[in-house]
Amino acid sequence: MVSDLQVTTSPRPQSRLALEVLVPAERCQRSYDKAMRKLCRTVRLPGFRPGRVPQTAVLQQLGTRQVWITALEQLLEDTAQDVLNNGNLDLLGKLQLQDSFDVLAQQFKPGESLTLNMEADVRPAATLKTYRDLEVEVEETSVEAMLEEVLQEQRRSAGATVPLKRTTAERGDVAVIRLVLPPPASPDGEISPEPDARELEVDLVEKQAFTSELIPTVVGMTVGETRTISDDARQDVDQDERTSDVSITLCELKARQLPDLDDALARKVSGLATMAELKDALRQEVEVQVRKSNRESRRDALLRVLCEDMAVDLPRSMVEQEMEVVLEDYRNEFVSRGLPDIRFNDTLLAQLEPARLEEAQRRLQRNLVLETVAREEQLTVPETELETQVRTLRKRLETRQARKLDPTRLRAFVKTTLLREKALAWLEEHNTFKVRTAMAEGGETTQSGPAVASDLTESIPE
Repeated sequence: MVSDLQVTTSPRPQSRLALEVLVPAERCQRSYDKAMRKLCRTVRLPGFRPGRVPQTAVLQQLGTRQVWITALEQLLEDTAQDVLNNGNLDLLGKLQLQDSFDVLAQQFKPGESLTLNMEADVRPAATLKTYRDLEVEVEETSVEAMLEEVLQEQRRSAGATVPLKRTTAERGDVAVIRLVLPPPASPDGEISPEPDARELEVDLVEKQAFTSELIPTVVGMTVGETRTISDDARQDVDQDERTSDVSITLCELKARQLPDLDDALARKVSGLATMAELKDALRQEVEVQVRKSNRESRRDALLRVLCEDMAVDLPRSMVEQEMEVVLEDYRNEFVSRGLPDIRFNDTLLAQLEPARLEEAQRRLQRNLVLETVAREEQLTVPETELETQVRTLRKRLETRQARKLDPTRLRAFVKTTLLREKALAWLEEHNTFKVRTAMAEGGETTQSGPAVASDLTESIPE
């Protein structure tokens, strides 16, 4: 940080920091001189060559006060950047002036010191009462249970849907719906006359972020019925004037016809002669999946317990940034469901906001738990391991994407991710798990397991 700034800090609620910044007279004078030189180069006046306008002419044309305001704007910009670059403060987002610009303009004079009052979010200080020697309850999946799920999915992929005579939607049905979203607004604020309508098939048993929001609405509808999801934020608008409602029309109901789990199905989905051969072929892959799934279940259960015990104030800027990451995940889900051009208008964003907020807070809390453990236990990442992971990540990315990444930020991101993994491994080593297996009748065992490596390509900063 530039040494001529004197900064006094005091904590504020919700992980914010108040800063009183004393800008010395010399810096104020330099800002004035810099602003004057810039104006002399850029101001165009009759009788003077461009870039050669004298200071007296600039002052006569613009007035002393306007030149001072230009100098103050430059001073605020440079000072804010220097404060943000102070690594000891660990500031997030932007600095916010607590005094109005008009007040500062009245106080600013070249050659005199100036006091700036600012606030900014800071990285939250999380505290954990205890994070070791815990007994955490967790439910794990057996190989047989997952093998059955895989075989059922094979049945679904090989099956077909047939129309239903029944006209009222029930759970387990396949519903063909027409989803009509509000018409998008143009950049000038005008509403397009054409709504965003599309037809899609919704399985009323899936538990996905998108369809789970639709299922309660669709269940109980009759074929041909339309239901409207209103924008609660606009209750003051007359119903006939609303343009931000989402409507769902049930067009058709279908049922899935699933084939038997027999040799014919095995031949159809795999080319193997018998169902026994298919099960044997799938078992090894399922065993790997079960080990990974159970490790993830332990991690989730452990972090859930620790998050409940953690005291932390999440700063708003950090939550908002993470909500954007969650929104991008939603976009990817829409694309995977055949809706690549879905428009996230204000109504849809408002409906998704509670879920986005909850998920963003959950992710941040989990990360803070791991970072707190890494700090308390003084965990480190060897330089050779860090360099290897950075090179590996760059190779996994497309050349153009890799070139866009800032090397310093990429390195910091990889280091933070590796520290979280080490903290997770440490937590699993120093805690125990009371396990309930999905297919076991009352059987419970207590054991510990290794950590799960995270995907380093998630949320990479550019």
